[in-house]
Amino acid sequence: MKFIFTLFFSLLIHFSFSQKKISGEFSEINKNDYSFLDSKIKDNKIILLGEQSHGDGATFDEKTALIKYLHEKQRYNIIVFESGLYDQYKAFEEYSKKKTPISIFDQSTLDIWSDTQSFQNLLSYIDERAKQKDTIKILGFDNQEGLLFSNHFMNDLIQLLENRKIEIPKNSLTRIEKAFVYRDLTNIASNKKDSLELYQDYDLILHSLQKISNPSFHEKIMKQVFISKISDAGFDIMQLQKQKIAVQNPRDEQMAENLIFLSQMYPDQKMICWGASYHFGKNINETEYTEVTEDYLQQQSKLELKSTGFTDYIPGSGAKLLEGALPMGGLLKNYFKDQIYSIAFSSYEGQYGLVDGKVFPILTPPKNSIEQQLVTEGHYKTFVEFDQRDPNSFYCSAFGNIPIKAKWSSIFDGILFLKKSYQPETRTFEKEAFSDNQKDVFIVTGKIHDYKNSQTIAHADISILKTNKSILANKEGLFRLVIEKEDFDKKIAIAALGYISDTISIKKLIDSNRQNVKIKLKQFYFNGINLDEVVVNSNLKPLSAEEILVKVQNNLALNYYTEPYNQTFYYRNEVIKKDEILSHDESVIATYNTSGMKGINNPDEKMFGEILQTREVVKNLSKNKYSGINTFAFLFDRDLILSKSNVLYKPGSYTLKKEGIVIYNDQKVYKISFYNNSPDTYSTGYGYPAPKKSSGFLYIDTQTFAVLKYEHCVSREAFEVKNQTDKTAQMNHKIIITYKLTEGKYFIKYLYVIDKSIITSTKDNSFLYDTYNVSNLMSSEIKTVNSQKINRPLLKINLNTTITENSEYWKTNSFILPDEKIIFDGCN
Repeated sequence: MKFIFTLFFSLLIHFSFSQKKISGEFSEINKNDYSFLDSKIKDNKIILLGEQSHGDGATFDEKTALIKYLHEKQRYNIIVFESGLYDQYKAFEEYSKKKTPISIFDQSTLDIWSDTQSFQNLLSYIDERAKQKDTIKILGFDNQEGLLFSNHFMNDLIQLLENRKIEIPKNSLTRIEKAFVYRDLTNIASNKKDSLELYQDYDLILHSLQKISNPSFHEKIMKQVFISKISDAGFDIMQLQKQKIAVQNPRDEQMAENLIFLSQMYPDQKMICWGASYHFGKNINETEYTEVTEDYLQQQSKLELKSTGFTDYIPGSGAKLLEGALPMGGLLKNYFKDQIYSIAFSSYEGQYGLVDGKVFPILTPPKNSIEQQLVTEGHYKTFVEFDQRDPNSFYCSAFGNIPIKAKWSSIFDGILFLKKSYQPETRTFEKEAFSDNQKDVFIVTGKIHDYKNSQTIAHADISILKTNKSILANKEGLFRLVIEKEDFDKKIAIAALGYISDTISIKKLIDSNRQNVKIKLKQFYFNGINLDEVVVNSNLKPLSAEEILVKVQNNLALNYYTEPYNQTFYYRNEVIKKDEILSHDESVIATYNTSGMKGINNPDEKMFGEILQTREVVKNLSKNKYSGINTFAFLFDRDLILSKSNVLYKPGSYTLKKEGIVIYNDQKVYKISFYNNSPDTYSTGYGYPAPKKSSGFLYIDTQTFAVLKYEHCVSREAFEVKNQTDKTAQMNHKIIITYKLTEGKYFIKYLYVIDKSIITSTKDNSFLYDTYNVSNLMSSEIKTVNSQKINRPLLKINLNTTITENSEYWKTNSFILPDEKIIFDGCN
């Protein structure tokens, strides 16, 4: 039951309930009046606000209202989320210094909350209070980090070490980056030498940080983050080694230490913590496992299987879910004593589900449950402060919306009951207006041939001169170009690898009503010069592959556009199984890159977009998050320039070889082959299991040292197909990217990714079938002057978006891609 166990961190277990009534103080809640809490929490430094699952909208809304009250009436000025310690610190640092808007917390907070309207309302409130000089800090206590950590932590760590004149070997920092950022831990888990080296690196850096005299606030935070990530990496290693781990105890222990650390950093301020009820509970040994709980777990499992086609709950396994559990709530209680107050939430009826995801019904609680008793007594919205002396056990659905029998008075201080729950409301984005109507256009189709032998020329570049509009021809030399009226007085330029470029007057085509053209290009010759002997440096010595790559790195800012810009792409995704197309989606997407063509670990942080047009050519209800428009944002993680996890930025992990000089679009280019010596990392193709082989080619201009084309193949280790023990899968990835010169700078022109899965029988290793997930991305227009800001992050491109298919648009704009046929070659 991954929905509940993994995504929600809410462990499903039930409790039987005695016939005795709940002992405690009952307070009805009307119009968000929480004044009854004043006397209960007046001496508390920490308030823990749990949630029965990460998909209860009523709970989210209630917590938001409660936070506002606690801030205004009780001066709680810090909200600490179950999100990354560094992520939230970095976000608040940027926001408080007015370097970024409050939307930075969308990146630092888990999307199970940040994608909800509740969270956005909370951010608006915090932003308004800040304008009144009333600061509310947003922090995090989790050791599991995200986007901001991935892109900024290592830079911050290296800067700290440099400021303090602490010298750490480059290899040590590289190993730390692999473990912390790229989570390359497979060899660490299985190789004693690698493991010892990493832990020596830990000791070296920790010792250096501990020796800093009079550390600043920032240095203290960085040290704690480092400790926190050691714990996180250690947890992953334990799982890789298949060690027996009670629930998530290592994570809970570190989260407790992180929260205690934050309380010490802000000794005079009160905190509200937002997270899963399980993590905030204490005395979990007071729970019992009963047949009632098992019955509810099986009911929920059947609902999940019916809704999603998948469930990972094994009947009877619930009895061991909480064995040896030591959540952070118990550790915090031991430290803060009576200065901490914990509140759980529960509902009687309604629905729950991850924001913008599948919805599940709340199963009617058993008769002898807290929820049933409260409903019977007419309670709709009530807070119950448990009598700590009450020795009785009751059923309650505070964990995972599943009734569990426990002595709840020893687990939480109180419970806030909301009779009806609902799925969280999905946030909305302010949508910018884009014009994609083409009322007056001229359409040109054509085919490109070799002038001498009439053979077709593949992948030629077709552009409209003096504009940023261009497309590519396909493998058969075919193209289709839509020309708007504003460009009727311009020319079409055609360029191809190894050929002399040519131009065509658009006006002449229109005057003669020629909508289909046949173009012949002449081959490019260098008058007998042996290309392999061309030299470009002052010592008249050919550059090595390593030297060429250094020049590429040194010239990145000169060759690639590094300011904000808009780029519109045509995007297509197909899923093919056993030669049958299961899904086929097409979209036109406008993007906004806030930092230009610069490398970071996760380009998603800096990129935004909106869908202009979309259609499903082949509809398939079984599509998942790895197909269709959901894959769009991740394509930029594969890009050579935008993503830093590849040969360009990490050449030390590769063997490089200069293959010679060839012609590409009228330009002499170096052809460099690369082979990844440690393919677990820097393979530009995220996913599991780790790659076993990674290699490819770079095509680099001999004059400017700009990369014009990038080809990469990644092969992964075989793995057992989840929920299908009779099948084994082995994944391969093929990546092709080309870049186009526009206004003197290079941008992505075309991106082609094939993810191929080979399915074999686990029993005899016989071949069963292939599955392909194919993504094509082709630039159609680039805008650098007066670029238009877009608010929607690429990762949220399909969140709460409804676009009706425009059939007239697609009649005019039928795109021809460079790679219409799926050929998985060159990846042996």
